[in-house]
Amino acid sequence: MHLEFWSLACLLIAAGIIVSGCSMLLKEPDVSVKGVSPKSASLNELVLDVTLDVYNPNAMGITLKTLSFDVFYQKGSEWVFLSHGEQNSIAIKPGHNEVTVPVRVQNSALLGSLFDLVTKGAITLRIDGSAAPDFRLFAPKVPFSRTVTVSL
Repeated sequence: MHLEFWSLACLLIAAGIIVSGCSMLLKEPDVSVKGVSPKSASLNELVLDVTLDVYNPNAMGITLKTLSFDVFYQKGSEWVFLSHGEQNSIAIKPGHNEVTVPVRVQNSALLGSLFDLVTKGAITLRIDGSAAPDFRLFAPKVPFSRTVTVSL
């Protein structure tokens, strides 16, 4: 019984060293918002294309398990929720990758944002989100945030 305990302990320690070593080899990607552009607008729906730049510092490609974000627009000093964007299982090559996610806005905040867009010619948006690279044994969340002004 004493030998079984030490064998199990050694196995767990070896597994821990292997796992921690792998995490040092794989680096988290850097995600930033490259731009937001209106794709179409009507009284019922506003469609925005949110373009993200995903930089993969690794020598090999990785997969983003999830890429999700919330879009808010500025009304005075407050941020009003507009919509949620999400994509899963995105293949990312080494280096810079451009990922465009269409976002549909269909709620009560739509009228306010459309009113600001039409009367002012622009609206200020904030995008807050995270990406989770799939490193097989773990998927850390990499946060990102950006404020942009979208013009007609």
